[in-house]
Amino acid sequence: MFALLSTDAAVGVGANETIEYQPPSGSTLDGGTVDVTLSATGGGPNASGTAIVYTPDYAYDGSDVVYQCAWGLGGCGASGSDAYTGTIALPNGRGGNLYVSAGCGGAGGYLCDSGGANGSWAEAQLWWAELLLANDSSPTASGFGGSLLSPNVSGTGQLAFTATDANGPGVYKVTVLIDGTAVYSATPSTDGGSCAPVGTDPSSGALMFDDAQPCPQSESVDLPIPTTTLSDGPHDLKVIVTDAAQNTSTVLDQTITTANRTTVSSLLNTPPTAPGSSSRSPAAATVYAFALAAATRRLGASIKRGFDTSAVRLAGTLESEAGVPAAGVPVALWAQPLSGGAWQQVANTSTSGTGAWTLNAPRGSSRLLRIVPGAGGQPTSAPSTVSLSETVAPSLSLRVTSTGAARIVFTGHLAIAPLGSPRPIVFIEVEGPDGWQAVGAPVRVGPRGNYRYVYRSSPFTIGRRFVFRAVTPATALWPAATSPTPTSEVH
Repeated sequence: MFALLSTDAAVGVGANETIEYQPPSGSTLDGGTVDVTLSATGGGPNASGTAIVYTPDYAYDGSDVVYQCAWGLGGCGASGSDAYTGTIALPNGRGGNLYVSAGCGGAGGYLCDSGGANGSWAEAQLWWAELLLANDSSPTASGFGGSLLSPNVSGTGQLAFTATDANGPGVYKVTVLIDGTAVYSATPSTDGGSCAPVGTDPSSGALMFDDAQPCPQSESVDLPIPTTTLSDGPHDLKVIVTDAAQNTSTVLDQTITTANRTTVSSLLNTPPTAPGSSSRSPAAATVYAFALAAATRRLGASIKRGFDTSAVRLAGTLESEAGVPAAGVPVALWAQPLSGGAWQQVANTSTSGTGAWTLNAPRGSSRLLRIVPGAGGQPTSAPSTVSLSETVAPSLSLRVTSTGAARIVFTGHLAIAPLGSPRPIVFIEVEGPDGWQAVGAPVRVGPRGNYRYVYRSSPFTIGRRFVFRAVTPATALWPAATSPTPTSEVH
């Protein structure tokens, strides 16, 4: 950037062209370095070109002038010339704003004019600046929810909340500790790359960003937290939010309880309990043996599918302890979320005269499926069951439309049920030379899984083609999902 008093027109004393930098609200200027060229040519006692760096105020006095080139200084450059090119260190702790100005100084009523009696003009060029900002904001958080905070959580628990840095440079990092060990520590959103540090200031240790307000001041956070490695019982949960100025707040400190050691059969064909065995449950008077159909056996004990194909058909035959077909016996299919929770019956039937049965599980999220025989049989107490786990990935679509003036509209649908609470979030990403990068901020899907996000790109992207994708992170109910990758031209 440059400020120039033209050589083609005379200007009065007091005129100036000035580059001004004002820190974002809540932050103060605390030093830094600027690389400038200052030129103040000619002049006399009544009017002179001036090229000056000021902070904290635009005022010609010893408390604000950092460096100047002007008539009567004996030359401001290293060789005594009326020009200077190089770096200038800004004083620490002054606050205020930064000004780089080309001006006309002197007595009232006189003119700076390169072609006139004073023969003077001025120019100030700013090549780059590293500006140190101070901010003592304290991050906060609200709206905590998710299965991780429910009693006796198991599997992967979900933790959701809104992190806020209302008067600061934005939410940079979220750290989740369980019993003092970090189970998550990352930047929830790089805000299109703005919230990614480009270095560290060697003198102060401050993180360096390309933007003065680099990170989102409010960020919806939705995290999957694994609990299977924890012992059953109480644990200390802490959530810490750090902003871009490295101000840190513990926003949540509470006790959670886990329960992951409930015995669950993973065998597709559980052998019957021997007659008279003392291990038989008194409530389950009859023990049955399963023989699975070939297609069901091929599924294995653990299957992975997309939501659109998550409906499962299970079939086989049932025999009594005596090895004869068990006819007319009720058979029920139960489901439990893989993240833990209550069992629900999702299908039921009765065996045919040959002991044959077929059960159809409807589409659903990641779950444990268990086939239970007998009237009143329960999934956690029946002496013989068939169990298999099903990991279900969502189906995620993306449509990209550019409507002009570098305005890009992203729409799509996240197909999964149930969506859970809070509803999942979707990130839009663009493929760049260093891989996939976030576009703007994440968007939370609506009650039916639809989403829409409008992004205003730089005018310099008009006419260029980009490859986009949508991603949704893993939750307690399902793994992460990625959309197809359409290519779109920005208009």
